[in-house]
Amino acid sequence: MANAERTSSGSDIDEKKRKRKLSNRESARRSRLKKQKLMEDTIHEISSLERRIKENSERCRVVKQRLDSVESENAVLKSEKIWLSSYVSDLENMIATTSLTLTHNDGGGGDCGDDQNANAEIAVGDCRRRPWKSSCDSLQPIASFKT
Repeated sequence: MANAERTSSGSDIDEKKRKRKLSNRESARRSRLKKQKLMEDTIHEISSLERRIKENSERCRVVKQRLDSVESENAVLKSEKIWLSSYVSDLENMIATTSLTLTHNDGGGGDCGDDQNANAEIAVGDCRRRPWKSSCDSLQPIASFKT
């Protein structure tokens, strides 16, 4: 009887080993499938990220071009502001000089010819700064304004 118990207990052990091997195989198969799915998902995510990088690089290039354009325009505007500030300052000086001349001339009897000279000097000064302006073509020399 002891022999029969060993045989039946030996077959129980063999059955347990067989079940364990089968369970391990199934577990390994699930693990491989899980790993393969994870790999496919990772490859898909990499592809998606590479596409987004390409799109964002293009957007970045366009924005950089726009930035360069705006910076260039800003530099031109700053230069123009400096020129206009200088121009306004010169005009204010001319107005102040003209006002002094007119005040001086009014006190001494005044002459319309001096007022015309002052206006002509302002116009000539403007044409010296911007000779391309069309109003500069019609200017006559200052000497012709004197009477």
